[in-house]
Amino acid sequence: MKRIVTFFAALGAVAGALVVPAASQTLRMAHIFTPGNIWYETAEAYAKAVSERSGGKIKIQIAHSGSTGDWPQSIEGLLIGTNDIVLQSIGTLDRYDPFAGIEAYPYLVRDLDHFRKVYYGPMGAELFDEIATKTKFRIIGAGYRGARHLSTNRPITDVADLKGLKLRVPPIKSNRLTWEYLGASPVPMGVAELFTSLQQGVVDGQENPLEIIDNLKLYEVQKNLAETAHVIGAYTFIYSDMRFKSFPAETQKILKEEGERIMLEATDRMAKAESELKTKLEGKGMRFNTVDRAAFQAKLADLPKQFPEFGDWITRIGSVQ
Repeated sequence: MKRIVTFFAALGAVAGALVVPAASQTLRMAHIFTPGNIWYETAEAYAKAVSERSGGKIKIQIAHSGSTGDWPQSIEGLLIGTNDIVLQSIGTLDRYDPFAGIEAYPYLVRDLDHFRKVYYGPMGAELFDEIATKTKFRIIGAGYRGARHLSTNRPITDVADLKGLKLRVPPIKSNRLTWEYLGASPVPMGVAELFTSLQQGVVDGQENPLEIIDNLKLYEVQKNLAETAHVIGAYTFIYSDMRFKSFPAETQKILKEEGERIMLEATDRMAKAESELKTKLEGKGMRFNTVDRAAFQAKLADLPKQFPEFGDWITRIGSVQ
């Protein structure tokens, strides 16, 4: 009997030393983007990269074009388990904790170079951990969305022109307060209602990256664009932090490293596309005009007082060189 026990104990030790391949896993991703869009292609590239890196053991099934709901529903699906990944902007998580709205804070990220240094340096790693702690969501990678600009029915050349302007804004605190400080009358609204609201005069303008203006064909109902570049925001792959931590370490490594790589590739693509989009929109009849961005920024000098939840992060991010 002693020999039998010894034999099975030895066998168990050997088995424990073996590297057991992780079981195959399928993750569900949701997003609102349609075929031909750069972010649709980014999601497809992520799924392909993860599958190849894992030898086919990790597969990502994608529900695109909002087929399983708009972005608030998709993110909520991360908490109830109907989704594993959502491709959306970081700032959309501010409904779970206001701190995530820092991504949409005006004139925080100066330009594309600063964007890369913030999100892909030590500051970015710390920022993502803070967002995970506060919102319970884990974000992977940061893709440059393009600078947000202002399109309107009437030309806007300086801050004074904004007085009384009914402006559609995303339902995010920092977006709303930014335009209140600048003198406009912000109207929080989902993007699905935007085209019709502009067409019917419910609102007089909106602010978005050129890519969104092109995709939604807003040039059909808006002809003036002020190059405010007031927000340089980021799309990301969003996970439930608890769910992400439940994955094997090797799975986490693959999802994180491939997500960061794919979002950096998307950043390069979007940077290249911006100048092409400007030419395209001008061809559609949109008139671009420059504004004194320093004057816009100066009018927002007291805005940080409205965001005590950001602590010293505005100063710290601004100091990244």
